[in-house]
Amino acid sequence: PAVEGPAAGGEPCSGEEPAAVEEEPESIDISIPYDARAQLAYDASDKSMAYDAFKAEYEANSVAEVMAKYVDLSIPYDAAAKLAYEASDKSMAYDAFKAKYEADAVADVMA
Repeated sequence: PAVEGPAAGGEPCSGEEPAAVEEEPESIDISIPYDARAQLAYDASDKSMAYDAFKAEYEANSVAEVMAKYVDLSIPYDAAAKLAYEASDKSMAYDAFKAKYEADAVADVMA
């Protein structure tokens, strides 16, 4: 017997719906230009200078603002020795204490 229906490339058998053809969705570009913030600021400005000059100034000001908020979070190399010295009875000078503290720390690590 011959097979009929969509699988055989023929007409659908009774009670079967033809398969729906899905269309590919249209692609939408959602990328944001690199200098979008400068462009938006320029558009909101009085446009008293050319865009290229405005953009250069805008970027320089932005960098200056970020740098103004920079906080140095580095820790001095001898911070542990300083903390230990502050907690000690300070019976010796800091330089001598630091040398002994570092020697003891190295010995502890080597052990």
